[in-house]
Amino acid sequence: MKSKFNAQTYMGIILLGLSGAAIYLLPYLRWSYYDALMEASGLNNTQFGVTMSVYGVLAMIFYPVGGIMADRFSAKKLLGISVIGAGVLGLWYSTFPGYIPQIIIYAGWGILSTLTFWSSMMKATRQLGSSDEQGRLFGLVEGGRGVLSTVVSFAALFAFSKMGEGIVGLRGIIVGMSVINIVTGILIFLFLKEGQREDAKDGEPKKLAVADIADILKKPAIWLISLIIVCCYSVYLGSTYLTPYFTNVIGATASFAALLSIMRSYVLQFVCAPTGGMLADKIGSITKVINGCYLVMVAALVLIILLPTAKSAMVPLVVVLIILCAGIFAMRGIYFATIDEVDIPMHVTGTAVGIVSIIGFMPDVFMSALCGKLLDSFEGAAGYRAIFILMLVFALVGLVSALLLLKMNQKKG
Repeated sequence: MKSKFNAQTYMGIILLGLSGAAIYLLPYLRWSYYDALMEASGLNNTQFGVTMSVYGVLAMIFYPVGGIMADRFSAKKLLGISVIGAGVLGLWYSTFPGYIPQIIIYAGWGILSTLTFWSSMMKATRQLGSSDEQGRLFGLVEGGRGVLSTVVSFAALFAFSKMGEGIVGLRGIIVGMSVINIVTGILIFLFLKEGQREDAKDGEPKKLAVADIADILKKPAIWLISLIIVCCYSVYLGSTYLTPYFTNVIGATASFAALLSIMRSYVLQFVCAPTGGMLADKIGSITKVINGCYLVMVAALVLIILLPTAKSAMVPLVVVLIILCAGIFAMRGIYFATIDEVDIPMHVTGTAVGIVSIIGFMPDVFMSALCGKLLDSFEGAAGYRAIFILMLVFALVGLVSALLLLKMNQKKG
């Protein structure tokens, strides 16, 4: 029987969703205001790119270390420190200091988002409830991140237009997002209840030991989860090329493509992530839902590859795009919940998340460059078809990994 969440659990979901959205607002502000932000910062394209590269490299490096920290220290305190720290750096950034200070700011954001935040958020989410609630918990937190990112992004756009779309407007947005981070951190310290669920022996929570890290690395399930996530994330990054595909190949207008991008990036995230989680808890298996998501993604990608590259195919392509992204976001909402399903002890949750994340999010390093190379190597529609075939390969590998994990779980049961 499906259990009901109490008010404290819902408060935890809201705070984790809010912090999970807030901490990434400032580093990724450039994707919405690239030209205006670069001009305000006083940097050239190369320098502007370097700041984000510093962020990405440090974020990737600190995933495993951050996992260990989440198991050694209070997840609640790490979360609070992370978002408050991100907000303070944002206030500094709003002054648009020189090149070196901006590198320091982006380095700080990269360290805070992974060393002290990411694994702590995953562990805190897991701690909110029992094993039969994990799908809903992770799905609702991911969905909440989508809702809050959407609301803040549209509010920022409205404010930017009202304040003149220049340096003053950007400064207002940055200050506003910084304040959101700081307030979120204060709310976490005040209202997030820590450790509602812990593995304990003789009434005391277990502590991470060096031997625990070796035990995690020996678990085949961890490597299968890593494969599941890296394949899903690769398909997700590949799906961003559907927007230029509609404009450059199918002949859609820029405004129509932008509408599809909003639907893909925001609407489907906050609808499908909670839906996937609720379905996983209802049928009692997160891995079964992940298998279903991969089957949906494989079928959708086959159809995208086979459908003609003509304007007459626009309607079926839109339908298939929605189906594909529904599968992606339903899975993204729950794939870290598999850590509970494979019986990873609570006291090593952060370490497991850190190990899985450095592999799972590796497509951030190679996927854009690889897709760009395919577009340069094959002309027009052929380049996009090559990307869709690459996505299909990742989806098939992910499906095989999910099937193996399901079989492993069934043997265990």
